[in-house]
Amino acid sequence: MKKHWMCAVLLLVPVLTVMSPHGAAAKTTFLSIATATMGGSYYPIGVGFAEILKAKVPEVEAKVEITGGATENPKLVGAGDSDIGFTNANLAYNAYTGTGAFTGKRYEKLRLLFGGVAPGTLHIVTLANSSVKMYPDLKGKKVAVGPQGGGGLSMLPDVLSIYNMTMKDFSASYLSFDEGVQAVIDKHVDAALVQAPHPAPAVKNIQGSGIKFRLLEMTDAERDMLVQKFPYYNKVDLPPSVYGLPALAKLAGSTNVVVVNADVSADLVYKITKAIFENVDQLHKVHPSAASISVKNAISTVIPFHPGAEKYFREVGAIK
Repeated sequence: MKKHWMCAVLLLVPVLTVMSPHGAAAKTTFLSIATATMGGSYYPIGVGFAEILKAKVPEVEAKVEITGGATENPKLVGAGDSDIGFTNANLAYNAYTGTGAFTGKRYEKLRLLFGGVAPGTLHIVTLANSSVKMYPDLKGKKVAVGPQGGGGLSMLPDVLSIYNMTMKDFSASYLSFDEGVQAVIDKHVDAALVQAPHPAPAVKNIQGSGIKFRLLEMTDAERDMLVQKFPYYNKVDLPPSVYGLPALAKLAGSTNVVVVNADVSADLVYKITKAIFENVDQLHKVHPSAASISVKNAISTVIPFHPGAEKYFREVGAIK
């Protein structure tokens, strides 16, 4: 299987023979986990994921990749350049079916490891005194839309369609989430997109600066239209306490999922799934957005389960 190592050391030997506790030779399998930049939540959750595998699945050595994020990861995993990856539910669906952002290129080897990772909440950050108060106010403005290949670039056009808008209605800058929020603070752009499980570090940064800001909201009717038109999205009611805002914010998001390449053996995927969910409390500690990971939330029909994962979820009664 091809590997896409984005780290300082390139491992050239894919399999290493080691000794098991009983003295028999065992093979170490190297697996790559595609996450995103360090400023998001995918990376720390991926590190926590790898630490569990290191402790509980000794025949696996997992390496965490820094990647372009939710849009790139289905490509990497689907092509076999990475073994496991984090992405949004809508992007997993689009990549598997060859639709949306993946029109013309179907990644048929994508399989679901588990769903139910915290929603990738779509934050549109503006200053509190900005004239941008609703999505239609973005027309003619300067907007930081996240990095090239970021998951928000697939969701934002869908949200804009509810307002009969496209990304051509404003001037887009492709900046990282942290850079985009800083550009809002410096008044170089009027708004910045951050699509990440909340609390998103980039949004926490502006909160910590003491600068007053707001998040663009959607009405209940607009959110109803969105989830009816695109059923892989969900409504996100953001409590005021998350960012110290004056009231609950009505936003939208796409639930995050973990995908795996179909060529990873069913036996190994079963062991990985079992290790993660029998030690999920450890994963919950690595980032607040990991708190929603549970057997109950893991079941999704966005793409087919990998047989190894399905075996585990049937054993525990999550899949009947």
